[in-house]
Amino acid sequence: MQAEIGRAKLTPAHSIPSRGHMMCDFTLPSIKGKPISLFDYRGRANLVVFFAGDPDHTEGQRLLSSLAEHYAEIRDQDSEVLLVLACSRERAGWVKAQSQLPFPVVVDENAQVHKEVGAFRGQAGFAPALYVMDRFMEVHAAWHTGFGGTLPGVPDVLSWLAYLDSVCPECTQVEWPNEE
Repeated sequence: MQAEIGRAKLTPAHSIPSRGHMMCDFTLPSIKGKPISLFDYRGRANLVVFFAGDPDHTEGQRLLSSLAEHYAEIRDQDSEVLLVLACSRERAGWVKAQSQLPFPVVVDENAQVHKEVGAFRGQAGFAPALYVMDRFMEVHAAWHTGFGGTLPGVPDVLSWLAYLDSVCPECTQVEWPNEE
């Protein structure tokens, strides 16, 4: 695991993932019922994971639309967006179709993962959160609205993805020494 050989630390139990820590793996169903694990992307793509909570919540709608608009730019940086909604699969499928979202959508029906990452504040309800992670699941940027913060704009997200591409030694061709 990258945390064991790199500089990232494992996120302590009952703690919200933060910069420099590994995001805990989770597996949730897609809108078509296929299980998708966060670690399915490990080693393949940097990730922008948006825990939007309730799809009727308006706080994250602008960011969601902007991520969809700039999805080609995100993909050009060898990155993926994963939207996590706390609703039924049917409702999440409707949201994906209505908003014409080009990226994967998974469903956290009981909001358990939302709670684990700080996107659910008990009686206060859902508090959207966004994480930018490298391809080894280390968190490099995190925004939580439940702690008085605001969600970033897409330029901030793109800036973090560009940074990850510039510092990732695993993302370039490895040069093996000659055996001469």
